[in-house]
Amino acid sequence: MNLRSALKPGFVGGIVVVYLSAIGMVERFQDRNVITGLVGLGVVLMLVAFAITSYTAARKSDSSLLTGVAVGFISGAFVAIVTMGFEGLINAGLDVRGMFVSITPGLLETLEFGLNPVVGAFMMVVASTAVGAVSGVLVGLEYHLRSAVVFAIGITLLMSLGEPILRVTLGNLQIPTGWLYELGGLTIAGTIIVLALAFGLRWWWMSRADTRREAAAQMPEATRRTWGRASLMAAIVALVALPWIVGPFVSDVLGTVGLYVLLGLGLNIVVGYAGLLDLGYVAFFAVGAYAAAIFTSPASFLVTEEGQQFAEAGFTNLWVALPFVVIIAVVIGAAIGAPVLRLRGDYLAIVTLGFGEIIRTLVLSDWLSPYLGGAQGLTRVPAAPPSSFDLRNPQHIYYLILAFSLIAAYISYRLVDSRVGRAWAAMREDEDVAEAMGISVVRYKLLAFAMGAGVGSLGGVFFAAKIGSIFPNSFGLQVSINVLAVIILGGIGSIPGVIVGAAALVGLPELLREFGEFRLLIYGAILIAIMIFRPEGLLPNKRRQRELHEGQDLAAVDLTKEGPS
Repeated sequence: MNLRSALKPGFVGGIVVVYLSAIGMVERFQDRNVITGLVGLGVVLMLVAFAITSYTAARKSDSSLLTGVAVGFISGAFVAIVTMGFEGLINAGLDVRGMFVSITPGLLETLEFGLNPVVGAFMMVVASTAVGAVSGVLVGLEYHLRSAVVFAIGITLLMSLGEPILRVTLGNLQIPTGWLYELGGLTIAGTIIVLALAFGLRWWWMSRADTRREAAAQMPEATRRTWGRASLMAAIVALVALPWIVGPFVSDVLGTVGLYVLLGLGLNIVVGYAGLLDLGYVAFFAVGAYAAAIFTSPASFLVTEEGQQFAEAGFTNLWVALPFVVIIAVVIGAAIGAPVLRLRGDYLAIVTLGFGEIIRTLVLSDWLSPYLGGAQGLTRVPAAPPSSFDLRNPQHIYYLILAFSLIAAYISYRLVDSRVGRAWAAMREDEDVAEAMGISVVRYKLLAFAMGAGVGSLGGVFFAAKIGSIFPNSFGLQVSINVLAVIILGGIGSIPGVIVGAAALVGLPELLREFGEFRLLIYGAILIAIMIFRPEGLLPNKRRQRELHEGQDLAAVDLTKEGPS
């Protein structure tokens, strides 16, 4: 083993842990139990950093076990030395917090595992070395076994983090939770049970992968379609029953996830199908919200009389306004797409980013303030009729968002293999060749922008109906970045990927709502990890997965999780 190959990743792992500690993340996360009375989330965060660096280094080494041990030892030793250094400075009477505001006695206690500095430093080195050794062993394991181990650990961590939601859900189902959760974390018995079940199920699933592929290959087409439709219907039934199982809070979260699914499906048409990088997609979200508010709010300029603050009712109701809102968004989408027809790649992204900011600036301007409300926004946006079925209730509006998400997903699915979808695919691969083959690039670009705008505007409509008030700061650049991150994480061009990406980037952060100040940091770390370890996304499109793994043995690439081809 080359010592240099262990030194660099070892120091990287140590620096990552020191950085997370210095910004207060480790101490803050330690407040959440993972295994009650045994392990806190702050300690898990450190161990995960050690594991990732050790595993990455071990994968590139011929001596994976020795490399993992060495990387873990170096990382832990670095953290221990830094911790003891801060401890010494504090004991010497120096004001360390004057520069490092997050270096507190509580943090040092966490880094020392609640022991005295010397013993704590030794335990840090031992723990990091043990994690490095386990990471090295994982590299040498057979793929199915390694996958089962990682899956079991991941599921156990998610079960612990999901305690606020899962405890309520299990209670609604009249299932006792005392054996599983205690004081916000898993019990020791619950941890063992979850680990064993997750490991066993994953091992069984992976061991039957070849059998499943053979059975699928031999299955008649009619039977395959029947199974596909039955699975789809079962999923829809589960989604319909979900709000009454999980309760109002989770239903509200699911509604927000559904809004991002709508936005993701619209942007997926533009980016995933047509290959047009749009960083100003929030403009269509804003158009949908503001158009819906103008048509339905009694505070709208369409119905407010001079000298009277509000009218008695809006110009019309949401259902009548909906098709007009979509038409307005389609027209604006085509208008925005027209000036950028000759642009590609980064230049297109910059210009669309500019258009998104122009829309936001116009909304804030004094010129349009009498019509759009300026910085004060538009209020009193009514819920969708009928009033007897309160569509502002999270458990009710969830169904509305779900229905339109399913419609948008079906339209996207039908577009993939249609004449339009094939034209977009050709255009995405090479515009010049596509144009030489007789494809009207101008027409299909405008169509992509228009359709993407129409779907995105639906998200704005239901956002306005869900919240009841809209303000310009709800439509910043961050929304465009979030939606783009959703489709990248899930898999560009993949409809299931959009759903998984929205659930991961919008739903899962609710499990860590109390740590919201670190949300962007976690976003960045997740995206970096996905780009390194699975660049095609979590549930990728089959074509894109093959492109990214061109020249590799496709039998070694997991194609069981694929979107539309």
